[in-house]
Amino acid sequence: MRYSFKVWPQQAEWSVLRDIWIAADRDGFWDATWLNDHFYPPKAPSHLPILEAWSLLAALAECTQRIRFGTMVSANTFRHPALLAKQATTVDHISGGRLEIGIGTGWHQGEHLAYGVELPSVRERFERLEETLVVLDGLMTQEVFSFEGAHHSIREAHFEPKPIQKPRPPLVVGGGGWNRTLPLAVKCADQWNFPDFDSDLEAFRRRVERVDQLCEEAGRDKKTLEISAQFRFTGDLVETVDRVAAYRETGADHVIVSFTPPADPSLPPAVANVLAGAV
Repeated sequence: MRYSFKVWPQQAEWSVLRDIWIAADRDGFWDATWLNDHFYPPKAPSHLPILEAWSLLAALAECTQRIRFGTMVSANTFRHPALLAKQATTVDHISGGRLEIGIGTGWHQGEHLAYGVELPSVRERFERLEETLVVLDGLMTQEVFSFEGAHHSIREAHFEPKPIQKPRPPLVVGGGGWNRTLPLAVKCADQWNFPDFDSDLEAFRRRVERVDQLCEEAGRDKKTLEISAQFRFTGDLVETVDRVAAYRETGADHVIVSFTPPADPSLPPAVANVLAGAV
C-alpha cells in the first residue's frame, strides 16, 4: 500500500510548497506527493493566483531526494505530447528517476477560453488522450519512433536522452468514466486514479470490479495496474483513517490525501503521524 498527498499550487507561495515537500521527503512516511495542473484555479474565482505544475515539478525534483511525485493530473490539452515527453524526461533526470506522469483529458472551460486553448468535444479529448499516451510511451522507449493518428503525427523522431526509469516513468490515467476512462487506463496506463471527492465508496468498488473485468477481457494481469483513490481532507483525522482503511479493503493499492488550498504546512505531517499509527 502506498500513501501520498496532494497540494494544490493555488494561493500558495513557492517557499511554502518547497518547505512542505522537503519536510515530507525528510520525514519518510509519504511515498509520493502530487500537484494538479491548471491555469485557472479549479472551482474557484479565476483571479486567484496559481503556479504552473511542470515548472514546480522540476523544482521539486531538485529540492528532494527520496519522495516520488507527479501531476494528478496534467491537462492533455495544454501541451503537445512530444513537448510533454521532453518535459517529463528532463524532470525524471533531475530527480534521479522519481517522476510519475498523471494525465487526463482536460475539462476547465474557463481557463481554456481565457488563454485561447482549444477544448474539443469529450469524444475528441479522449481520442487525443489515447494518442498522447501512445506517443509518450513510444518516444520514451523506442530508438526511433513514428506515429500517425487522427490528431498527432510523429515522423522518425529521435528522442534522447531516454528517461532514467525503465522502460519509462509510470503513466497514470485519472478519472471515473465507465466507458472511456477505465478502458483507456487498462489499455495504456500503469496506474488508474479514482478521484473520490463525493465520498462514494460504492462507486469506487463498482469501478474496481469494472477494471478487474476489463483486465481479464484484455488478457492483462490486474496486478500490473496500480489502483489508487484520491479524496479531499476534511479536517477530521478519524474520518481520514477510516476512509483509508475502507479504500484498502475495497481494492486500492494507493491512497492520495488531497489538501485543498491554501497550502497548510502543518497538515501533511499531522495526517502522516495519525496514519502511521493506524496502518
